[in-house]
Amino acid sequence: MLLTFTAGTAWAQDATDEDEDDATTETEDAADLDRVVVTGSRLQRETYTSISPLQIITATESREAGLIDSAEILQKSTASAGQQIDLSFTGFVLDNGPGASTVDLRGLGAARTLVLLNGRRLAPSGVEGAPASPDLNLVPAGLVQRYEVLLDGASSVYGSDAVAGVTNIILRKDFDGFEFDVFYNHPEYDNGESYNVTGSWGMNFDRGMIGFGLEYNKSDSIRLRDRPWTDGCAQHHEITTNGEIRFKDLYWQQFGMDMGDCALGSLAGRTQVATRLGSIYYTPGYSNGAFPNFSEAITYGFGVDGNGDGMTDVNYIDYDITKSEAALSSDFFPGQERLSAMGYGEYTFEGDMNNTAYFEFNFTDRDVSADGGAPQLFPYVPANNPYNLCNPDAEGGVDCGLATDALYNNPNYITQFADYWTAEAGCFGLAYEDCVPAAFGLLYGPIGATRTRPIVSVIGDRAIYEVNNKQYRGVIGMNGDLPFVDWGSMSSWVYDLSLSYTTSDSTSSRPGIRGDRLDLALGWYSSTATPCENDLGFSTAPRHFGRGIYSDTAAGCVPVNLYASSLYPEGAQGDFATAAERDYLFDTRDFDTEYTQTIFSAYANGFLFELPGGTALGGIGIEWREDDIKSIPDEVAREGLFWGFFSDGGATGSKWTREIFGEIELPVLAGVKGAEELIFNFSGRYTDDEFYGDDFTYTAKIGYRPINSLLLRGTFGTSFRAPSVREVFLLDQTGFLTLFDPCAVPESALGDINAGGGYDPSLDTRDPVVLENCRLQGVDPTTLIDNGNQFFSTEIARGGTTDLEAETSESLTYGFAFEQPWFESFDLVFGMTWYDIEVKNTIIDPSAQFLINDCYNDSQFDSTFCENIIRDQDNFLDIVNAYFINRDSDRARGMDINANYDQNFNIGSRAVRFGFDLAVNRNDEASTTFVDDDGNADFEDFTRSTYYPKWRGQLGLRTQVEDFRFTWVVNYTGKAPQYAPDVDEFDDLDGSVAGFFADTCLGPPDDVYCRDYADIDDYWLHSASVYWYGDTWTIGAGIRNVFDEAPPRVDGNEVLAINNVPIGASYDLFGRVYFFNLSWRP
Repeated sequence: MLLTFTAGTAWAQDATDEDEDDATTETEDAADLDRVVVTGSRLQRETYTSISPLQIITATESREAGLIDSAEILQKSTASAGQQIDLSFTGFVLDNGPGASTVDLRGLGAARTLVLLNGRRLAPSGVEGAPASPDLNLVPAGLVQRYEVLLDGASSVYGSDAVAGVTNIILRKDFDGFEFDVFYNHPEYDNGESYNVTGSWGMNFDRGMIGFGLEYNKSDSIRLRDRPWTDGCAQHHEITTNGEIRFKDLYWQQFGMDMGDCALGSLAGRTQVATRLGSIYYTPGYSNGAFPNFSEAITYGFGVDGNGDGMTDVNYIDYDITKSEAALSSDFFPGQERLSAMGYGEYTFEGDMNNTAYFEFNFTDRDVSADGGAPQLFPYVPANNPYNLCNPDAEGGVDCGLATDALYNNPNYITQFADYWTAEAGCFGLAYEDCVPAAFGLLYGPIGATRTRPIVSVIGDRAIYEVNNKQYRGVIGMNGDLPFVDWGSMSSWVYDLSLSYTTSDSTSSRPGIRGDRLDLALGWYSSTATPCENDLGFSTAPRHFGRGIYSDTAAGCVPVNLYASSLYPEGAQGDFATAAERDYLFDTRDFDTEYTQTIFSAYANGFLFELPGGTALGGIGIEWREDDIKSIPDEVAREGLFWGFFSDGGATGSKWTREIFGEIELPVLAGVKGAEELIFNFSGRYTDDEFYGDDFTYTAKIGYRPINSLLLRGTFGTSFRAPSVREVFLLDQTGFLTLFDPCAVPESALGDINAGGGYDPSLDTRDPVVLENCRLQGVDPTTLIDNGNQFFSTEIARGGTTDLEAETSESLTYGFAFEQPWFESFDLVFGMTWYDIEVKNTIIDPSAQFLINDCYNDSQFDSTFCENIIRDQDNFLDIVNAYFINRDSDRARGMDINANYDQNFNIGSRAVRFGFDLAVNRNDEASTTFVDDDGNADFEDFTRSTYYPKWRGQLGLRTQVEDFRFTWVVNYTGKAPQYAPDVDEFDDLDGSVAGFFADTCLGPPDDVYCRDYADIDDYWLHSASVYWYGDTWTIGAGIRNVFDEAPPRVDGNEVLAINNVPIGASYDLFGRVYFFNLSWRP
């Protein structure tokens, strides 16, 4: 990485000189640099200088560290913070849709990081919903020359979105003849190979140049089982009061189940019945009650041993689909294939204006496919369904009241019951021989047909997707001189007119089970629960789970048996009994998303007048931009017809933005005592948004050199971000989350078996404020009982709105750069920059749990968010509307430290060059503030948590001996303790101390207390390479993650993780990778 304040010499050889010297002092080749534009300013200047905080990451040095992918390079830079969306987010609902990667500078969100390509805005791209940010996976990485990362607000220079900073991706334009390059990654572990092949051709001629590049990239998928840190199961990760880390489950062990080191995941191969048993589990050929092939696992505090063999009849680990073959064969990283092309050219016409016509074009075609694992399917089956387990008139069906009684009357069960409750509570005064379920009125007798809820997992259901992204981008323009602008000192003006057009056309397809068809095939539309019959007259009117009859619902309907043995195999993922059932139920969910961006820009700049420090520069321009989105779902996606899968209305709309901007740079002093250089830079922009009105943003910068070797600099600016196309036009998009409902009666408030297990107000520890808010919203918090469960799968609806306000921000940076002047034998530059960015009226899509908590914890009993919560007819959570809102503020504050060292010397007759680049970030604050309707401020600072470590650093050591260059790169991520408000109290299995239930500790006197643990220690990553740079050939090889450092492990209940591995952070998930690079350039 090269830094803008350094005067270090570029490391690449002449034949591969992709690097740019970045000093604020003139480089040796400054005389050859004509009309240079540096990211952070639109002014053309004669030297590559900047007083803005700017980092430059060259493609050459990234390759030497084993990195070629644009998303990975930018996400691993020290300026990136927060959760970085990459390809490991398979199966998650993302703003840009499946298979996208974005960059987040300073942790303020990808929507507040402006991405440029060759200095011009790069349009969003993605599929489904309404994409919000550019997809970095579409960048032709092998054709990149460098990445310029501007680290202050720059709306006055570049317009909306440049809040946290700007990433400018510069593609190569120096092709001379034919060239080719091959970059290959070979992981030490199975799968994940990738290769990148690039070919290019270009030429210069008398009055212009032209060039073309072509790139092909292919990356193989990595399954969970392919890496030791994700192979196997998710574990508990708890810490005891003694500091011991524990994994082994003890909670389920007390019920006679051996979970090994695995934590309980999603269970299939079971069904829920309408008695107190809840779920019963598939045990082919055996039942501990009278359910054919099904048995109870746990009742009334103990694991059931119905056959008296000394072992619990059911072990949950046998039904856990997260540990199944299907889950471990799902993709950790999906496979992708990308073809990219680019071209550029310019031609200068004769005449004194040197009018030059130019063009750029880029094209990318990318395919990505992924298998997301094994989701559950758990629809209700009508009571009178002919296959229903709890329909006594069905073949193989039983009266589940009598079947439950058979369990309660099982002699082995009665013995267990009496043993447990006599030891636990003296059987509430009953003699041992009288301590039987019947004595407590637990027997049901016949209850007739009742609905059930099978919980299974079906092969290929909703887990597999295929995405194709195509992006076309073209730029045409004309630039030249304005010789008629020659009024005294006002001269050397140039102009640039350009029109850019980008369109992204993306499609996605996902197979899955249609919920409307499943309802029809189960008999939900029939008065007699007859499959495939619709005598109740349902049409497109919503009904069960919001579905109805659609034009193609009934065609080909066949009865579906959800109790077929084929759905309950060992390993928990099965299939329907017949191909006809599968063929009828399965459909595809298809989406077509087109995002178009058109930009017209006109700009002129040149010399203004003379000042003591030199010639003042000025520029003025206008820009018009239109963003248009047509994200069109098919009926399956729009209506949410897949069972248990979110609906997505897509987005349709367009909006324009008109801007006028200007910039002036004033070299006030130069070459005088105490002021070798004093420069001021001012820029301003007026923005008019079609929906959100106008605003003015500005930036002021100062660069001051009291002596040649010391630069003091500072910037202050404002930014403006109008709500994006996504935030305005996104139609209802829904998904499912498990949410905590404070109105539901907790298990701790239910009486014991002697009291019938009902609500006991003396045991209820909930805040009276919560209870009163529940009542005010029409919910009785004393009767909303689900066996003590307070967590419910709930549909979350999100969408755009025009009721938002535009975001504004203020950005302050200040710092210094010092270049040692005393020794000619080596160059050393050291600098520090402090930054403070505050965003006001931040637009967010609030978490559904936040809305629930705000509603029911409001001490004034008037939270506006209560209207966002919709309950079903039984008052359980149904839908939470989490539309975009404005939050009061976000703030990012910290410090960057940068250093560059370079020295030439000889060892014998061999010329040796040694150097290093150091980049360090200290994160001082990453906070959010929300003030509720009562004026109460909710302030949260995420500094030092998983995605916002206090320290991050990168050190690149390079030694060149003649044509050979040796590189060693060290990446450091500092300690990241768990976010403090989320840290649980120490407790035991029963939650007897603070209501936090541990999983691996029994508690005193025989054991200790423990809690979930997600602290992360210092993380070091090393990469090494050796390259040979010949006159035309370059050959390199190296190792990423030299010491095969595994990613850290956390408890997945506390941090977003896959099998305990945090994703979206800065940790290596691939393991040791060998890479090889071959280039030929004449």
